[in-house]
Amino acid sequence: MTDERRAHILVVEDDTALREVVSGALTSAGYETSLAAHGITASQMLQDDKAFDIVLLDIGLPFIDGWHLLEQMQDRSRPGVIVISARGEESDKIRALDLGADDYLAKPFSADELLARIRAVLRRVRPPDEAPGVVVHGAVRVDLAARAVTRAGTEVRLSPTEWLLLAELARNAGVTLDHRALLQRVWGPQYADERNYLRTFAQRLRVKLEDDPAHPEIVVTVGRQGYRFGPPR
Repeated sequence: MTDERRAHILVVEDDTALREVVSGALTSAGYETSLAAHGITASQMLQDDKAFDIVLLDIGLPFIDGWHLLEQMQDRSRPGVIVISARGEESDKIRALDLGADDYLAKPFSADELLARIRAVLRRVRPPDEAPGVVVHGAVRVDLAARAVTRAGTEVRLSPTEWLLLAELARNAGVTLDHRALLQRVWGPQYADERNYLRTFAQRLRVKLEDDPAHPEIVVTVGRQGYRFGPPR
C-alpha cells in the first residue's frame, strides 16, 4: 500500500446516506477516514487532530457551516480541502477557492470522480522531494528543497496548492508559463481549462508576497499568455 493510500481523510457531511457512501468508497480505496455530521464536531476534530491530509467539506452544515470552517482553517497549518456542495454556481466555487479550498466538487458526483480529485489534491499536499535550490527576488526568498518561503526574513505560510504554484513559477524564474501548462502541472490534466483556479491562487500569493498586490513584481501576469516569477530573463 502506498503513502497516498494511507492518507487520512475527514468527511464532513450532514447527509447520513451520502456520508456513509463516501466513507465506504474511501475505505475501499484504502484511505483512513474519520466522519463528522456537523460543523461543531468537525471544528473540534480539526483543532484536536492535526493529522488529516484532506478534508471533504460540505458547505450546508448545521450549527457551523462550511464557510465558517474554511475561515477557521485559514489561520493555521491546514490539510488539503475539497468542498463538496449541492450548490454548483461559479460564484460559490470562487468563494470557496478564495477562502482557501483546494478544489470544489458539485453534487451529485461519482466515486471515480471523487477519488480522482482526492489523488490530485494529495499530489499537492504530499509533493515529491524537491532538488536543492533557492530563488530570491526582492524581499522574497523561496527555498525549494525546504519548501519554505520568507518575505523580509519572516516566514510566509502557504497552503499546499499555493506552495506548488509558487514553486512551479520560482523554478522557472523569469520565464512566462502559460495558463494551461500551469494548471496541468499544479492541479493536473483535467484542470487545464479552470482559469478561475489559477487567477484565485495567483491573487492569494500576491496578497502574501507583494508590497503592492495591485502592481505585482513577484507573481506577474504576462498579458494573456500566463504568469512569470519576477522580471523576464
